[in-house]
Amino acid sequence: MSNKSKPLSDQATQLLVSKIKQAIGSGLYRPGEWLKQIDLEATYSVNRFTVRSALSELHGSGFLQHVPYKGYRVIEHSLQERMAITEARELVECAVAAGVMLNMDEAGLKELESLALMFREAVQQQDLARMMELNFAFHRCFNEYCRNPHLSRMVDEMRERGVGSADRGWTKRSTQEASAQDHLDMVDALRERNLIRLQALIHIHLNRWRESYTELNA
Repeated sequence: MSNKSKPLSDQATQLLVSKIKQAIGSGLYRPGEWLKQIDLEATYSVNRFTVRSALSELHGSGFLQHVPYKGYRVIEHSLQERMAITEARELVECAVAAGVMLNMDEAGLKELESLALMFREAVQQQDLARMMELNFAFHRCFNEYCRNPHLSRMVDEMRERGVGSADRGWTKRSTQEASAQDHLDMVDALRERNLIRLQALIHIHLNRWRESYTELNA
């Protein structure tokens, strides 16, 4: 069924789902935070039926946790869950990298480089919300070049579900700066057509968050 033939209620639900995902990804809604139906209705100017449908869908896709008689809250992954998500992401994203390299063009390289430089600027300004927004934008752009919309969407959702306490992984300025350099190095690897280097960088980049956990538990 095309978007034109979908009921308006379905379109409204999908639009709200998209907006709440963006809010979670940007850090507007924090891990463990309760999402109140009345607040969502006011914030997004939608009715309660649309809110209920969107919350149910976000619960089913792993973005929210449903607690009976209490409501919905942003999911907060345990350390073990996050490690498992990272392992799964690495397997998939390293495979995706081959398609990305095959299809990458000069326009894509310029866009990725621009996003990487803006991310580095956000690090310098210590704008966490902007950092998260640009990090997602960089990786979405990267994954689009695998030319498989289903696969790129799956990778994007794995990243955004797994963000959990991503800000905790960026508690150190040195980790933030290293992540910014990873982005620029990934662009260089694409320019060089060096798949082995690109996959090694993906491994390093996906595991940056572990540094803060290691220090906190030391």
